[in-house]
Amino acid sequence: MSKTKILFMVIVLLGAFVALRKFNATINATETPVEQVIADQLFSELNNVERIVVSRPLYGNSVSFILDDERWSMSEPIVDAVNQSALRALFNEFNDLRMRDLPLNLKNQTAAELGLDTPRFVVETYSTNGMKHTLLIGAQSIQSDFGVGQFDGNTCLVPNSFVSILSRSIDSWRDQRLSTLGAKLQKVEWRAVDPEYSFIAYKNDNVWRFTEPFDGLFSLNASTLLDAALGARIAALGAPLTSDYALGAKLGQLFLSGKGENVILDVYSDSVVSDERAFVLHVTPQRFAILQQPPLALRSQRILDFNPQHLSAVVVRYREENFVLSKSSDGWRDAAASKVYENHIIVDLINQVRLAGFSDETKARPEREADGMIAMSISRVPRIEKCPQLLWWLDSEQRVWVGAKDSKQVCLSEVNFELGVKAIFAVKH
Repeated sequence: MSKTKILFMVIVLLGAFVALRKFNATINATETPVEQVIADQLFSELNNVERIVVSRPLYGNSVSFILDDERWSMSEPIVDAVNQSALRALFNEFNDLRMRDLPLNLKNQTAAELGLDTPRFVVETYSTNGMKHTLLIGAQSIQSDFGVGQFDGNTCLVPNSFVSILSRSIDSWRDQRLSTLGAKLQKVEWRAVDPEYSFIAYKNDNVWRFTEPFDGLFSLNASTLLDAALGARIAALGAPLTSDYALGAKLGQLFLSGKGENVILDVYSDSVVSDERAFVLHVTPQRFAILQQPPLALRSQRILDFNPQHLSAVVVRYREENFVLSKSSDGWRDAAASKVYENHIIVDLINQVRLAGFSDETKARPEREADGMIAMSISRVPRIEKCPQLLWWLDSEQRVWVGAKDSKQVCLSEVNFELGVKAIFAVKH
């Protein structure tokens, strides 16, 4: 083999060796930051934490949280429901805590000089595997973003955002809601001391509807007031409830339910007692003013609640025939054909349905199937079960009775929807 070929092979092998070294260096450079982030995270076992204690040695008090049956609660200084949003913020800060070295000008200072001999806060976490971590937070602030801390004996910097959360008062760690149902709430039964004010209502698609003492929608204002009452924040947390606790005049009981959960609230003139809590919950009296009005004063005069401007389709059923009207740039058209209707015909029908209201003459809903139905859809592809629906029945005297899809009673209508729909079908054919 010639010297030239041998020299060429040596150069190739050296090039391959250098390339391999660079490749390995690249891989290591990519992996190191990930490993470094994991190593630098102070509380790396949050998924296993079952108890958290936040102490304030300077004031001699502490607050403790415990996880039981997948639900966090306060266990010290009192046993009570915990403010979930505050606890969530605490965990978010836990996730963001990293080991940050002290600046050079502080590294040689003593624990006393750094405020760690008697720290402002002591945070302890206990895990299911027996692991315990302790974070001390000193009294000295560095610039405006960090304070001095000590995690399991190692001095570090702690963001002031974390310190701010720990500065909450004990009461602010407690749940400020009247009930834990929140968005799960579907049914309200109000049993007033004065039966005149009692009612049962269901919430569907964010709309409250009476089922007792009659069937009907809440007015927009009444619906807003009911949501405000049920979602009211506690003005103050009272002392533990005892048999001789002086409560105001009792207004009644609220039975709340949703998603298989139930809550009972005893409502008084200035406070509430919940079967979920062992404390008196003080609320602003005006919050429950809506519960001191007769249901008729809260009822909307309209059978259906929808905004005509938001409609994209109208479904009409008459006898055995169905068809869908879709809104387009040139008016309303039959979705299954090219037929375009004069705009005023469909707009008038929609307005008549929107204005359909309760009348003084009512009766039980007929057991037979309705003679016709008009459904209002905000989607171009209607889901009938989700749409507001007006149904009507024609009696032997050719009178028209109307009701909503889930109503138990029907009302005598001044508008003959039978004739209006017949006219549309005549145009269609």
